[in-house]
Amino acid sequence: EAAVSGPVVFTALEEVWVRFYTPSGTLMEALMAPGDTYTVPQDADRPMIRTGRPDALRITIGGREVPRLAEEEQVMSDVPVTAEALRARPRAPASAPSPTT
Repeated sequence: EAAVSGPVVFTALEEVWVRFYTPSGTLMEALMAPGDTYTVPQDADRPMIRTGRPDALRITIGGREVPRLAEEEQVMSDVPVTAEALRARPRAPASAPSPTT
């Protein structure tokens, strides 16, 4: 399967505060409304994200959806958001069905 490349786009699924930044400063900080999108500049130097609602952000790379940063509300900070870093993230483990006894 060809490696996914292309622009990294975050789409808000519900109202969500985000800050995209690099070591040298903020790229974008906003309260995104449902449907708002943000495309990470492909020339950004080590772009990262901080948000309290990683579960409310859909991520695509070159138009192909990749796993969300988390499945529940939690503050996440200094998470790299380059296409390479997002592709390298471990897949969220599927919750195993509880054994029936």
